[in-house]
Amino acid sequence: MAIDAKDIRGKIDIPPGDDLVPVPAPVNEKPDPNRFCDLVLTGGVASGVVYPWAIVELARAYRFKNIGGTSVGAMAAALAAAAEYGRQTGFESSFEPLRRVPAALGEAMDDNGRTRMLSLFQPNERGRRLLEVWAGVFNGKRTAVGTGVAGSWAAAQDAAAAKAAQGSDAAVETVSSITLSRVVSEFLRVYKMPGGWGAAIGFVFAAVACWPPEWSPPGVIRVVLGLMLVIAAGLTGVVLAIWSDIRHGLIANDLGLCSGATLTKREAKQPGLTEWLHNGIQRSAGLKTTDRPLTFRDLWTAPAYPGGTRPQVDEASPTAKRTINLQMVTTSVTHGRPYRLPLLDETSRLYFKPEDMRRYFPDVVWKALEANAKPYVPRPGSHPEPGLQGAGVLELPGADLPIVVAARLSLSYPLLFSAVRLWAIDHEAPKGERAFKPCHFSDGGASSNFPIHLFDAALPRWPTFGMWLDRRKPYTYPESDEDGPVNDVWLPRFNRQGRKDGWIRFHPDARPHSKVQQVDGHRAQARLLLGFLGAVATSAVDWRDRTALRLPHVRNRVARLFLKPWEGGLHIGMPREQILRMAHVYGTETGKLFVKRFADVNGKQPSQAWREQRWVRMELFLEGLRERLTGLSDGAAYSAYTVPMQTAITEALEDGPVRDRRDGGRLSLAQAESLKCFLKRLETLETEIRDARFEATRRKPSPELRLRSPL
Repeated sequence: MAIDAKDIRGKIDIPPGDDLVPVPAPVNEKPDPNRFCDLVLTGGVASGVVYPWAIVELARAYRFKNIGGTSVGAMAAALAAAAEYGRQTGFESSFEPLRRVPAALGEAMDDNGRTRMLSLFQPNERGRRLLEVWAGVFNGKRTAVGTGVAGSWAAAQDAAAAKAAQGSDAAVETVSSITLSRVVSEFLRVYKMPGGWGAAIGFVFAAVACWPPEWSPPGVIRVVLGLMLVIAAGLTGVVLAIWSDIRHGLIANDLGLCSGATLTKREAKQPGLTEWLHNGIQRSAGLKTTDRPLTFRDLWTAPAYPGGTRPQVDEASPTAKRTINLQMVTTSVTHGRPYRLPLLDETSRLYFKPEDMRRYFPDVVWKALEANAKPYVPRPGSHPEPGLQGAGVLELPGADLPIVVAARLSLSYPLLFSAVRLWAIDHEAPKGERAFKPCHFSDGGASSNFPIHLFDAALPRWPTFGMWLDRRKPYTYPESDEDGPVNDVWLPRFNRQGRKDGWIRFHPDARPHSKVQQVDGHRAQARLLLGFLGAVATSAVDWRDRTALRLPHVRNRVARLFLKPWEGGLHIGMPREQILRMAHVYGTETGKLFVKRFADVNGKQPSQAWREQRWVRMELFLEGLRERLTGLSDGAAYSAYTVPMQTAITEALEDGPVRDRRDGGRLSLAQAESLKCFLKRLETLETEIRDARFEATRRKPSPELRLRSPL
């Protein structure tokens, strides 16, 4: 059901942001029905403000086929999929909500400069002060945007950051001290009331303890001791208040300050994150916010063009049959691994309790989730356990899962958002004692922050674009002849670019123009230790993604967005001008760059970048196939302490000599002959591909073909 423009924009008087930056025009283009692209978006909390306008620019030239994301990238992916659904079903303004997102997020909500983006993070009552500290520390910086906006303060901050990026130790120390002082001052500001009460109590004790008539020390000593007691009591009051808020506002709230639901009392009409996202998804799809929430099945069965027939697609259908294929990644910290949503792996069944979901989602969402879910039923052939019957859990749907639910499961940044509680069977328990136990799902970025591999194929039919949210590099790159400066966004022009590693410069010696020196002094050593621990954590989380960026079939289809230290990330308190600047400088430019490099020339000749991408993918697939087939013949014929594979196939016949197969599987004569023939063909292919020399270009490093567990 279509909606009018006023309903799309919410408040009609919100300026689109063109007073500060060039806002993209509405998406009126209609790409060819056969021109598709895939899109994968990384996580990054507030950095996600760069995605909407990049998606808008891509939508002018491409239709979105496969869309994937993690964390805030999952939010943007959900909005992009909903907008593509709206376009496929004939809703002309489907990309308008995405075009309006940066301005809407930057809308001022009160006289204190709080933006709508900050209002989406609505903590429980006991977590308000902690979130206020978080927002005060990570409030971004007001950088120069547009004509007449620059100020001396912004210029000074930019200059200090530039010096820090170039490796100036003095500048780094200054920035670090400002950050530390900001953290301390924010805690003291927010917790001044308990600190004041503590100081008052300390004053009373000081008056009693330091001024007894029989005590002989001079008055100066008494004053100093009294002040020390007052300060210690005040700090104790602050610490106790902080710990009480951590206990009741964070730990008791499923280990997060915000559930994502609408909770705020001061702005009763302002939605929380999940309600805001649900509204955006529905509006992008051309639906009312009170309608049934958009599901994965809706995306899969969308018509190929407005007015077309809907295909018959379900969970068992190949993913290629889906009109729009949306996938997201979340992390089960209980199981210690990622999950791909929608959940279609039969070996990974998850469940929920309705009362749990009600605290995370609007009524229309959790009611639809509950209506589409079914009680636990044992798989055919499995033995029902008494402890699993009547547990009050419902199985998480697959195709009928609302996409806003999957996005919230992926967006659960630790401590900022509550970990979503789902349930699973505890198979580690002995048979007869198994029961449903709670599993906590946190941010997808904890295990797979940039799943660029989601939609890879040996020979892709259309490009897959990725956006990697990186940090500003300490060097100034020259302006190129065609694309302008590469300090904000960089997309390798040729496949040979981007092969080398990026650096995490935690050590002073790794900074530009630095000389090898001995790190001494307590402060320098403490900073080095914290930097080392941060680099270890970054390596543990991002090593797969950083390694993938170097691969020949990945590097020239992933744009690197070099954000400044105070942009995006945890800076949920960024002001309006900074949000719009990021959307323009990083988002719009990235989308235009992808279209410029990969879209065909004048609708006739394929672009050089896309031709090169397909050629490289073919070479790497053949090279990987050669690597995997090497040794196949020797392995199949090996007989030491085993039997050759040809013999094993014969023994697997229904009337074969071996009868103790525990899986119960037997081969018919036709199946056995087919398998033997196929094995012979693979052995022949091993010989042929081993001796062939087909590389027109030597792309390094070469990836490996490996079997991996499904997410």
